[in-house]
Amino acid sequence: MAAFKQRTIVVTPAIGDAIDDLLAAGDYLDPSDVVSAAVRLLQEERANHPRQSGEAPPPLQSTATNPAKTAQGFLDGGGEMGALMRGLDWTTSPLGSPERWPQALRTAVRLVLNTHHPMFIWWGPELIQFYNDAYARTMGPERHPAALSERGAACWAEIWDIIGPQIEFVMAGKGATWHEDELVPVTRHGRREDVWWTYGFSPIDDDSHPGGVGGVLVVCNDVTKEHLDRDTLRVNEARWRAVFENMHEGFALCEVVYDAGGDATDFRYLEVNAAWERLTGVVAEATVGRLASEAIPGIEPFWTETYAGVVATGKPVHFEFRLGVLDRWFEVYAFRTEPRRFAALFLNVTERKRAEARQALLAREVDHRAKNALSVVQATLRLTSAEDLPTYIRAVEGRVAALARALTLLSDEQWGGADLRTVLRGELNMFLEPAGASGPRAELDGPAVALPAGAAQPMGMAIHELATNAVKYGALSASTGRLSVSWWVEGGQHGTLRLRWAETGGPPVAETPSRQGFGSRILDGTVRDQLGGEVSRKWDEAGLICEISVPLQGTTPTPDDFMA
Repeated sequence: MAAFKQRTIVVTPAIGDAIDDLLAAGDYLDPSDVVSAAVRLLQEERANHPRQSGEAPPPLQSTATNPAKTAQGFLDGGGEMGALMRGLDWTTSPLGSPERWPQALRTAVRLVLNTHHPMFIWWGPELIQFYNDAYARTMGPERHPAALSERGAACWAEIWDIIGPQIEFVMAGKGATWHEDELVPVTRHGRREDVWWTYGFSPIDDDSHPGGVGGVLVVCNDVTKEHLDRDTLRVNEARWRAVFENMHEGFALCEVVYDAGGDATDFRYLEVNAAWERLTGVVAEATVGRLASEAIPGIEPFWTETYAGVVATGKPVHFEFRLGVLDRWFEVYAFRTEPRRFAALFLNVTERKRAEARQALLAREVDHRAKNALSVVQATLRLTSAEDLPTYIRAVEGRVAALARALTLLSDEQWGGADLRTVLRGELNMFLEPAGASGPRAELDGPAVALPAGAAQPMGMAIHELATNAVKYGALSASTGRLSVSWWVEGGQHGTLRLRWAETGGPPVAETPSRQGFGSRILDGTVRDQLGGEVSRKWDEAGLICEISVPLQGTTPTPDDFMA
């Protein structure tokens, strides 16, 4: 801070305007710098406009024509506050008449009056107050205009515990202070308000005062609106951040990357939310800041091409696409946020797509099975032979019931297949329960095997024909007869099913039957023609042994066939 010794500083309106510009630009945060700038500007003005030989000095330096006017000329202008200062009877104050004020005070007052930035002065041990029009607008009617020439401690009693120590620090010659976005509540317009200020207290040097400091120059700004705006922004940001991090949908803010020729080659993830990792399976921390081709190696060009189109045209897009390397389907809504950038809101719809595929499979299976069932019923009605009508009815009902049981099993399993043991129990249940002391007449032995949807119905019909034959002519027609059904799978879960049907204890078999009945034709047709398998029968004295082999793979479509 330049020392204001016994010299006259004329702060012209032009210099005052320049000071306003300096304050508005924010280049001078310390009030002492503002005063120093005023001195430099004055020196530049004098250098640019030197007085000619014999030219009269500026009015403040002239005492020849009107001493009273010249002595108080530093109070000229200054709007309302300049007029109030000129009209005030200063002889009743500790400072006395303005022409007797120290030059440092006069210069500081002139500086304050000629700027449109809020400025304030405390002067002397009593801290007599001066301020400009810009500062007056921050005060309210409770203090303005009474605060002019009032003692500081009396005027600001309600906040003296805050500003008093700061003023004492400066007056003691310890240097300037700076306070940014500081809460200093004041009473104005009839109520106490929380007001935030950015302000600086700087010493006004005067060698005539103890410690060399005559007063305190204040450059300040009421930043309450800015403070509250920032608070509102922080609250809104926190609120939206909470929404961003807790929303069910995934969200990504991205930037399209171009090559030297201006073609889009990739895009970079700038920010992703918590749902990103849950929906994609890609670690969020390994995604932000990286190119899509780095974060998800093998990602299809479709994604970059689509997002580049959004950025180029500004038109949002809504689409569903399968990200192959992740084996996941996504429903995406993408829109441009700013040049080269876009946001993508998305859901993982893989389960929905699979459900739709299962629905398509179900519809196809129902259509196929319904047609097949009608064909089987028609063939049963046409080809079943019997000696009389009751026998014919029983034969037809049995075969249709077997068909119905197979269809029911498929329906219960959403047409996804049927369990082999369940199919067998449906035909042999009455023989699997204990029959007195002799125990069950039929036994099942084999692992759990899931028959594909395409195999369940034909296998059910084949087992029905074997069971019907056993009840009418084979082991289950005699009280001493027994049936053993065993099965296993060769070649893994989707290999070949091998089933062995072995009857014992039934009526003696004299020789292999020479005529093939309708039941045998159904058995051969279902196993060979519908299931692509093999069937063999052997009759010996103990009873029939039938062996069936059926491939378990490729007998029915899967949901994946409908998700392309």
